[in-house]
Amino acid sequence: MERPWIGLKELADLFGLTLGSIRNAIAEQRFPVPTYKLGKRVVADKHVVEQFFASRRADGLKQITRRA
Repeated sequence: MERPWIGLKELADLFGLTLGSIRNAIAEQRFPVPTYKLGKRVVADKHVVEQFFASRRADGLKQITRRA
């Protein structure tokens, strides 16, 4: 079974942040994707992260189609 979650290191890579920056964003509740504790790990649901990027992609596509 594939992992249904993404750890902090992978999230940091996906969002182009350092591990410290992502931890700060989560602690300050300004990270755009909800996270939760799984044992000692802080993780995000893989499908939620995928939907976040799909939504951002859709917003970007709307912007370029309005300009055309």
